[in-house]
Amino acid sequence: MSVAPTSAHKFVIALGVALFLCMICLPVADHIFDLAPNVYMMETDPNPLPEFSIGSIFKSFNVLQRGYLEKTFGFRQMLVRLENILDIFLLRSSNQYQNVIKGRGDWLFLSQENNELNVIQDYRSVKLFTPAQLTRWVKVYKDRQDWLAKRGIHYLIVVAPNKHTVYPEFLPPQYNKVSPISRTDQIVNALAGAGVNILDLRPVMDKVKRQALAYYRTDTHWTTFGAFAGYVAIMKRLSQWFPQFEPEIRGDFDITITPDLQGGLASMLALGDFFPESRVTFTPRFKRKAVNTTDTRPTPPYFQPTVVMDTHDPSRPNAVIFRDSFAHELVPFLAEHFDKSIYMWPYPSTSRAVRYFDKQLIEKEKPALVIDEFVERYFTEFPPKKEQEQPPKK
Repeated sequence: MSVAPTSAHKFVIALGVALFLCMICLPVADHIFDLAPNVYMMETDPNPLPEFSIGSIFKSFNVLQRGYLEKTFGFRQMLVRLENILDIFLLRSSNQYQNVIKGRGDWLFLSQENNELNVIQDYRSVKLFTPAQLTRWVKVYKDRQDWLAKRGIHYLIVVAPNKHTVYPEFLPPQYNKVSPISRTDQIVNALAGAGVNILDLRPVMDKVKRQALAYYRTDTHWTTFGAFAGYVAIMKRLSQWFPQFEPEIRGDFDITITPDLQGGLASMLALGDFFPESRVTFTPRFKRKAVNTTDTRPTPPYFQPTVVMDTHDPSRPNAVIFRDSFAHELVPFLAEHFDKSIYMWPYPSTSRAVRYFDKQLIEKEKPALVIDEFVERYFTEFPPKKEQEQPPKK
């Protein structure tokens, strides 16, 4: 025999329905009335929806399928922030399959950068290169060096280490090394053995960290202390080919440390205010000669627009430098030593294509030097079956 619901029971049901309706309507209400608090979170922007037309319906579905709704629904940043507060500070459940993990103290580390790249697993040497994969990479870079040598152009690969490599003592203790040999060890040794010019900055950063903070605690990148030491090592290596190259010294700069940095890793968690950090700045005591000149090249096939620096001194050599984000701090230092230096930022290598090497640009510019600069995690990706020779399609 059924029992008629009491008034209290009806009230609870009605309240539950009302709360449910409010919750599902809140994201829409936020888009209309801008209700969500302002929370800064660093992430890639979704592709915009095309203007509505009958022909754009299929394109709209493609954009929606690629995460548009996931990144644009109301209160998203606030909810991500609350989830990370819960995970990191209350449950302490940060794990390697998240974008960012919390290490010891207030150190943060990049982990699952994308579907193909897990930096924690790379650090642990979970999977090493096979001999065939190493042979493939050696061929890629040896072919580049040989192609440049035929044109009288010097070639140097520069590898900036991951923060995990420089500061492993601040990683969570459960992420131990599986093998004492890393993929970086494998490829650096293989390239050096094949006569490819490569500068491994891991030993340099190990020395820097004993005297100063080499990498930011809340970012993936090196500080200016680390970048400057990397620049000095690069110039010493280049002086074998260009004896006139003498690196600047620390005494040429005023060093300031200001508490105004929101590190990229903290911002990815929407927790920049929970992880304050100071920015390191080197201000030259001399007038810089290199100026940033206007560049009209289209961005594709590059990830970011090209930077062109010019000292207007034809007695100096020209250079083309293929780079990633770690070169941002290097550019002001390096540019002072060249007449014209061009900094191209290609997309990193993937399972489908090797990072683009713009031979057409090199033929046009005829530099004395080409540098391939990589952060470690992009340098040790597994090679695709064949090199992408044409600009990758967007």
